[in-house]
Amino acid sequence: MSKMKCHCRTLIRKSLVVSILVSLCLAGCGSSENVAKASGSSGKSKGMPDWVTGPSSAYPKADYLTATGSAAEKKSAEIDAINELVSIFGQKITSASATSRRMEMAQKAGAVAEYSDEAKLDQVVLREVNQDDVIAVEIPEFFESKSEGKWYALAVMSREKGTQIYSSMIEKNQKEIDSIFSQIKASKDPNTMLNFSRLDFAEEVARTNEGYLKRLTILNPSAAQNFASLSTPVQIHKNKMEMAAKIPVCVQVDEDSDGRIAKTFQEVMTSFGFNTTLGSNERYVISCKNHFTESASSNEKTKFCEYVAECALNDTFSGETLVPLSITGREGSPTYQNAEIRAKQKISAKIKGDFARSFENYLGDFTAF
Repeated sequence: MSKMKCHCRTLIRKSLVVSILVSLCLAGCGSSENVAKASGSSGKSKGMPDWVTGPSSAYPKADYLTATGSAAEKKSAEIDAINELVSIFGQKITSASATSRRMEMAQKAGAVAEYSDEAKLDQVVLREVNQDDVIAVEIPEFFESKSEGKWYALAVMSREKGTQIYSSMIEKNQKEIDSIFSQIKASKDPNTMLNFSRLDFAEEVARTNEGYLKRLTILNPSAAQNFASLSTPVQIHKNKMEMAAKIPVCVQVDEDSDGRIAKTFQEVMTSFGFNTTLGSNERYVISCKNHFTESASSNEKTKFCEYVAECALNDTFSGETLVPLSITGREGSPTYQNAEIRAKQKISAKIKGDFARSFENYLGDFTAF
């Protein structure tokens, strides 16, 4: 009888052991399922905020434009988020772009719109992005994923705030464009280099406005409709070319028997839309006085042509030199004739490059706001 009891106890103990093992296995399986759920089918790390994959969960699309960015460093994640937000407007930022000198001066003078809201963005970030790309942009959220070794940042733009800012800037810039046209209309002689410079600046302002309007159209299409009659850069460029065609530029070049240097000046001014004349008296005259001097190497095998070209675009009415240019150098060849040809080629190359840039700088220095 005692043997029977012992056998029963043994069976009971074995059953208990099996039950415990089964329970542990089930518990283990259950915990594995919980980990999978925590990770989620989207691959989102445990504890990661919803805005990382769904920004509109915290910032509704009806009220905000949103974008997330990520990078190993916090500031880089912030830049990436701004970049992604800007891409909504059909472009991506690469680096901070320089504003033209005349635009900067116009902004300081209050003639055109300038927006500054730097307090909400890191100064390091601001040095890396185009200032126009951070208008009305805020970075309200950050998240560090230590398991991934990177940061996430959320960039947002309030539709209401963006609409107010862009509308105000567009209005101010259009007023400056209207003012420029009024100044030209009031001029005794509308077809002048000064007025051409004014139109060139107006075209730049219109290009800026075109970008602002594009963003406003995405932010608030109905608000953008208020600017249907906005001046466009295409329209202003057409006006500028029509004016240039009415401003003849006389080209006078000394020591230019084959006309190479004069032709180069003509090509440069024609590229800006101007008509050129030779040997006639006009208000605007390009003069170029060339001096060529022959020399030779000590063994007389190489002939040199030393050259000096003193050039300038002058306003004969005011006596002002608008674009000065001085070119010097020396070219060598077995014959002096070939050396002189090379010298003229160098002068022509400098005119195409340096004179053209100097004329652009002259236009860019326009400050009569």
